[in-house]
Amino acid sequence: MKIDRIPAGAQNPRMSVLTRARLSDVQDIDDILTLVSAERAAHLDARVFITLDDLAQASYTSMHAGEADDLEVATDDLDFLNDIDAQRRFELRQVAHVAAQLTKSELIPSWGELHGTRECPPDCIDRMAEVNDAPSTILDDEIRVLHVPVRDSLAAIAGFPNGYFSVDWDTFQNYTVTRHLADAYGYRPLGIGASWIGFERNTPLSLIQANELIEELKPIYGSIDALGWARLVNTLTRRRTLFLGYTENFAD
Repeated sequence: MKIDRIPAGAQNPRMSVLTRARLSDVQDIDDILTLVSAERAAHLDARVFITLDDLAQASYTSMHAGEADDLEVATDDLDFLNDIDAQRRFELRQVAHVAAQLTKSELIPSWGELHGTRECPPDCIDRMAEVNDAPSTILDDEIRVLHVPVRDSLAAIAGFPNGYFSVDWDTFQNYTVTRHLADAYGYRPLGIGASWIGFERNTPLSLIQANELIEELKPIYGSIDALGWARLVNTLTRRRTLFLGYTENFAD
């Protein structure tokens, strides 16, 4: 895996000011997990969050997700044409605002409200099982490592909010998933892409935990008899990561 470090304060109009590294030639997700762990230990003032699949599309939808009524911030006082620091101040302002919005219970749906929101045919469940068995298959050629300046580790998504299309989970629904997986199973937020959201924990789930989690996911994704569910149970007892499709076409 190649690591291209980005110093704090670097100005690049094509890159978030939160980006601290670009990863390429990734062969194994475990290499990323090792780096993320080291980043967390070395930068206790930030939450480490990475991009996953289709960086270009994920960046586009993130931009528009941030323009949602509950997430958009005022920019009238920022001069993007003449002030080289305007973009940095805008991004940091938006991160702070999104993180603040994620603390408002009235904006966060319950886990039960997610039931039926990702219903899909059995082949999509099979695809989700395949991705969890071999996560590197969905990773883009370039992965960006973000340092998100928020206190709550579960609010790391504030650095790359996503879920733009109405049929997809939005930022608040993705936060519901993040919070539930943390509270019930000890998962930490790892990253998000154009179609997938990822989590990690210190160790794989026990067989009992894996079965419990799958039973909680079935009402959300449907196709309860899909063979992929059993495969996913097995994978979650061997891998400490979890990847869920959060868009309508996540299996494509």
